[in-house]
Amino acid sequence: MEVHEVTLPVTGTPEGAARARRTLMDEVSGWRRSAVTDDLHGAETVAGELLANAVRHGGAGTASITARLRGDRLRFEVRDQSSAVPRKRAVRPDVEHGRGLLIIAALADEHGVEQGSSGKSCWAEFDLAARPNHPTASTLPNPPDQRS
Repeated sequence: MEVHEVTLPVTGTPEGAARARRTLMDEVSGWRRSAVTDDLHGAETVAGELLANAVRHGGAGTASITARLRGDRLRFEVRDQSSAVPRKRAVRPDVEHGRGLLIIAALADEHGVEQGSSGKSCWAEFDLAARPNHPTASTLPNPPDQRS
């Protein structure tokens, strides 16, 4: 089974998180050239949420993100220096933040947190083989003619 892995440092800024997400997904897309791009959209969203949480709540210093593809199993793991475990919370509809864990839970096949001596690791996994193929514009049926 072929295994790919990359780890990137993430500066503690929103710009650093965005840069790391783009670089990471460029790498992952190269590993999965045969995958439909839509298969990786949910994974990219989750990577962005993990990174945003690390930058916002991970404490001072640099975080890191690792992507590992083993067969059809894709795992993202973000390490930061905070020992505080993320928790889901009720969010009012008019509040901009606080939905990251809900998004991760909805899109990832599995996710969790592991605590270490120098912080924590938040991770999410995707079984890319189990994801349905998304139709492309060329495979969608034409809509019926509308007559008024």
